[in-house]
Amino acid sequence: MAVQLTRRETSAVTRRRLIDAAIELLREAGPAAATTGRIARAAGLAQASFYAHFRDRDACLGAAAHEIGEHVLARLRGALLPIDARDLRGSIRRVYAALLDVFAADRELTLLFIAHRADASSPLGEGLRASLARARADLVTAIRLYGVRPSAAEAACYAELLVSVMLGLAESVLAGRVERELGLDAVADVTYGALRALLPLEEPR
Repeated sequence: MAVQLTRRETSAVTRRRLIDAAIELLREAGPAAATTGRIARAAGLAQASFYAHFRDRDACLGAAAHEIGEHVLARLRGALLPIDARDLRGSIRRVYAALLDVFAADRELTLLFIAHRADASSPLGEGLRASLARARADLVTAIRLYGVRPSAAEAACYAELLVSVMLGLAESVLAGRVERELGLDAVADVTYGALRALLPLEEPR
């Protein structure tokens, strides 16, 4: 027997379809293609249904940006957990590799993310910047997990630099300017070297 959804459940399913459709349009054709009409059609809905769930295109794109960011953050948090105190440089490299794999798995969304993360005039940029802010907060915690004990200002500075390094690596690898393994070795060496030289990192005995 078919399960009868409540009105609230039906509304949540419809909203989810619209967000998924918006993400797919962003992936395939970019923000300009993600009009309210095209989003509704891609979701298999009438355009009137769109406005029952979002006030306008910007609100839908903001929700889509949130979904994209949360997906990346979930993978980021997973990558930050396995830390081997006997091999800190290797742990740093594995974090970069896990994140690079996330970005490489969806090249179009990654390039969209990189292109719009600093766009202050776009709902897409606003949503992506919020995700990056949460990523920086996670990295502040991660820096301490790796045995570094910086001040709050130093940790925030390093988190900012690490985000920039990761996005730069992803863009370079996806564009074919840098070979993946060489890029990972380079960013792992630079990150580990900087932390060792500038902060009181305790080496395992």
